[in-house]
Amino acid sequence: MKGKYKMEEPKVIICMSTYNGEKYVKEQLESLLNQTYKNIDIYVRDDGSKDNTVSILEEYEKQNKIRFIKGKNVGVVGSFYECLKIAYDNGEYFAYCDQDDKWHSNKIERAIKKLEEKNEEIPLLYFSEFNYCDESLNLVNKSNLNKKGTSFENSIVECISFGIAEVFNKKLAEKILKSGTENICFHDWWAYMIAAGLGKVIYDDEATVEYRRTGSNVSPSGKAGIKLQIYRVKKFMLGKYFKNIRQQINKYKNQFYGELKNKNKKIIDLFSVKYSFVNSMRKVFYPKMFRQNIVDEIMCRVLFLFGRL
Repeated sequence: MKGKYKMEEPKVIICMSTYNGEKYVKEQLESLLNQTYKNIDIYVRDDGSKDNTVSILEEYEKQNKIRFIKGKNVGVVGSFYECLKIAYDNGEYFAYCDQDDKWHSNKIERAIKKLEEKNEEIPLLYFSEFNYCDESLNLVNKSNLNKKGTSFENSIVECISFGIAEVFNKKLAEKILKSGTENICFHDWWAYMIAAGLGKVIYDDEATVEYRRTGSNVSPSGKAGIKLQIYRVKKFMLGKYFKNIRQQINKYKNQFYGELKNKNKKIIDLFSVKYSFVNSMRKVFYPKMFRQNIVDEIMCRVLFLFGRL
């Protein structure tokens, strides 16, 4: 990095979680090692892989390119949490990383420059757009996550900050670790909620990651048409999706209520009380948008009406 960052680069730790990722993990690791920002340590926690992933990671560790953590299968949220917990004392900034994408070479440099401009003792979260790609990393289209702006209202019902593009400061890492993993929907969503309510969210319109859609990704993002609608029906109507969101909201209130500004206390109160017709109407006619596009917003208000959220 040039200028004032050259002699005083803060330490950035990349936290990667792997699971049966032998096919693409080398390409991803090489993109991390080729970052223009050089004061980086890479921590990789394997979540109980049954393929050749562990052997690949052990080889990188022998070459002193990564710090390898061999773990038991605890799931994606728990795995990232364990990796961050181990790395916490050694870093000033942290980045989540999936196993099968490819980072642009200036990803960390862009993030740290924007985070350092704020340099505040509050939870700071940077995230960028990314490029949807097929299995061979051929471009499909660029993401368009942030249409209406980040807000605490948005973070309650939707995560527009994907872990693959998140970089955050130590203050946010501290909040994440102190709150634990119970009743969290996703690690990246939890980071977004904390920063939106207690600190600042820094958005970058430039794509910094090639997001590989392999068919086995944890997230459904990038689906379209019939596949997306089938996914939504299964997720919203047949699963425990809304119950999990309500649990996450209640956890947030229990953890951070005393630190929230009054306007954000009112928002969390609105979503954490038991269902009543009056409360549903308050949400239905809430004066600000929760979602990023009008169709999703209408669907969201319908869910409020029937007490699903």
